Amino acid sequence: MAIDNDAAKRVLAHIDRDELAQLGCDLTDIPSPTGQEKQVAEFIVDWFRRQGLKAITQEVEAGRPNAVGILKGSGNGLSLGFNGHTDTSFTGTDEDLRMVRSVEPQSELRGSIVDGRVVRGLGISNMKGGVASFMMAAKALKASGVELKGDVVFAAVVGEISRTPVGPWQSREYRGEGAGTRHLLTHGMHTDYAVCADCSDLNIVWTQTGVVQLKIATYGKAEAAWGSDRAQMPMSELNAIVKMTRVIAAVEQWADGFERDNVYHSPTGPLFPKVNIGAIEGGAPYRPNYFPGVCTIYVDIRMPPQVRPVEIKAQLERVLDGLGIEYEMDLYKSLLGHEGKGVEPLVGAAQDIYRHLFGEEIRHEAPDRASIWTDTNVYNELGIPAIKIGPRGRRIGPRAEEIEIDVMVKAAQIYALMALDICSRPRPAKG
Repeated sequence: MAIDNDAAKRVLAHIDRDELAQLGCDLTDIPSPTGQEKQVAEFIVDWFRRQGLKAITQEVEAGRPNAVGILKGSGNGLSLGFNGHTDTSFTGTDEDLRMVRSVEPQSELRGSIVDGRVVRGLGISNMKGGVASFMMAAKALKASGVELKGDVVFAAVVGEISRTPVGPWQSREYRGEGAGTRHLLTHGMHTDYAVCADCSDLNIVWTQTGVVQLKIATYGKAEAAWGSDRAQMPMSELNAIVKMTRVIAAVEQWADGFERDNVYHSPTGPLFPKVNIGAIEGGAPYRPNYFPGVCTIYVDIRMPPQVRPVEIKAQLERVLDGLGIEYEMDLYKSLLGHEGKGVEPLVGAAQDIYRHLFGEEIRHEAPDRASIWTDTNVYNELGIPAIKIGPRGRRIGPRAEEIEIDVMVKAAQIYALMALDICSRPRPAKG
């Protein structure tokens, strides 16, 4: 580990378990569904300012600020960014009933500390626990008085949760999956390296899948079904929903081969592609006596780095063209997967620090958990070597989550020492 042990002890001494737990509770107590992150961002910016960091509000769009704290270095050193999102997996409102069968009381979604062991509430696992951990690392670094050569950038960003504008859902509440981090990095907040604090059980990964989302529509003839003769007016020709059943079967058959043939072997283990038909619309619930004239499905495809969106679209078009059914297919989201390049110094630092802190080797993220899209991809896409390592809790209800305080403490310790290591290194001279 390329850091001073005395300096490390001084920094770690300022990571307070109770203060960190309360910080996680405070963040979770502020509702921040995608598109409504302003209040929690204001809290974070004010907190950074009170710790003596340079605090920046970065307006992604009206009412959606990234909250950034910068610990300035003395100069001529490598810089490191920490990233975590402030939006939550569920909204905490009755809108969630579209996704879950029942919802727990609002009181169970607010931040709370239980038995001094866990923090509970909506979003504490994904991922306000990680945000609180790097905020505490920022405070510890500043309070220790240790001087770093390079800057450390702590970014709490909006819009990482997988939500996509489509059809009538076009407001800011549906702009997720990289919205805040892409703005962050295209508006000046570049660093030499980056750590995404998203939940990973404190395991490490630097390769993640891309995303394609498709809308597929079939068409029927909207006229009364009662009194019709099935032989003369076959459902397979007039009913868009019945037609869609054939499309669904074809997509599922294609998906089986796609998932089997496109496993990506990354440095930390395999990534598994996934195809999911996640939504369907068709007909009029208040008028089921009519043949439905339109039926639409929405398909999410998680693809490994070597696959491009246009290839997926072409494959599915070949499959559906063979059905002899009129259809329309529109690709409405495309995010590439990436394997981080030039991450070796960052990975080495994480391995050394984990061994130093806990006396054991850091593990790679499990393949099923690694096979997702996170903001790590945005950094690697824009040429900033990035890894993901963060604390993870668990779902304890339809929406409520919990995370162990000790896991958050471990994350804060890792982040503090990674900043101490990387940002104490001089910037290599260019020949």
